[in-house]
Amino acid sequence: MQPNVRLYYIDWLRVSAFALLIVYHSSVAFFPDLDWLISSAERSEMLSLVMMSPRSWRLALLFFVSGMGTWFAFRSESGIAFLRGRFIRLFLPLIFAMCVIIVPQVWYERMHDGRFSGSLFEFWVFNYFTEGRYPTGNFSWAHMWFVAYLLVMTVICTPVFLLVTAPRMQPAMNRFELVARSPAVYLLMLLPLVLNLLLSPFFPRATNVLYNDGAWFAAWASWFGLGFLIAKHHQAVIGGIVARRWWSLALALALNVALYRFAWMDEVAGVGGEHGGMPMLLYKLLTFSLAWSVILTCVGFGALYANRPSRTLAWLNAKIFPLYIVHQTFVLMALFYVLPFNQPLWIKLILVVTITTFWSLAFAIVADRLPAPYRTLVGLPARKAARAAGSRPVTAET
Repeated sequence: MQPNVRLYYIDWLRVSAFALLIVYHSSVAFFPDLDWLISSAERSEMLSLVMMSPRSWRLALLFFVSGMGTWFAFRSESGIAFLRGRFIRLFLPLIFAMCVIIVPQVWYERMHDGRFSGSLFEFWVFNYFTEGRYPTGNFSWAHMWFVAYLLVMTVICTPVFLLVTAPRMQPAMNRFELVARSPAVYLLMLLPLVLNLLLSPFFPRATNVLYNDGAWFAAWASWFGLGFLIAKHHQAVIGGIVARRWWSLALALALNVALYRFAWMDEVAGVGGEHGGMPMLLYKLLTFSLAWSVILTCVGFGALYANRPSRTLAWLNAKIFPLYIVHQTFVLMALFYVLPFNQPLWIKLILVVTITTFWSLAFAIVADRLPAPYRTLVGLPARKAARAAGSRPVTAET
């Protein structure tokens, strides 16, 4: 593939990853092994089992795809201009979401658990900002933790990006290419795994709060960095990834079978404790390997079969970020009104997914019609920049 050819398949991966996110967040309320923001009294072990696999690799895929998109933004701008663009693209939507978009979802949660009974406006003005941070209080970044992490890791990684693109680093980058286009590509998952294991004694659990989440922040940043490097060396390494796509798929299937058999089925059933009693070191080795094999499978098949233009893709890709910003608020809204229905669990799930998708898309369509500077509040570039992006090789950043 030529370096100036638009890589449409990365946009397909991005759209697909966020579509899966909507389905996943719509399902969590029905998991018997988790208590979510709003949870159903009726739970489904089968639904939880089905979602155990994507639960283990969906975030790695999201950070990896975001890293790929970051390379294409980085190579077209200087260091300062790049950071300024990332700040506008990520920080402003984060603050806007925390102050406006997330308010209704916390309100629905507080209404559901009986901690508040007034109007949304009353909650927003008198309770949301004044009662402390979530979960004991109300002020929260909720699902926007992903955007906050992306912003911080972009700032931290920019000096590394400048280093790996420097001419003096070409010999090291040549060695990376040798690894990435050989069977040793499967060992690259050791970077996030080792960092996570080394930091886990100091940060023993995932929190999504950044300051006390060092082990998982390092893992997510590693997937992000691997996405950046694979995109940077795309022309040199994609042939090997495509050639091994069936091996990647076979490895992913085998790891799924092992994890379902020895960990996930027992975990959902409440037998053997967390991860079904599988030792943590082995569990992380298998799940990180699964995440990487799924990523390589998606990249391999996507580059071969999905690297073509599509009006549907262009339309969806322009709306993914505002859709992401608002989707969890609509999930909570749908759950609040759907769960009281006297309907089977699967009907409720379908209704939640449908309502969330419809209203999230409606919000994204309206957001795409906003004038500047309001577009920046929902992560959209100015219209001239958006038109220019259509001629770039790829736009897959979050």
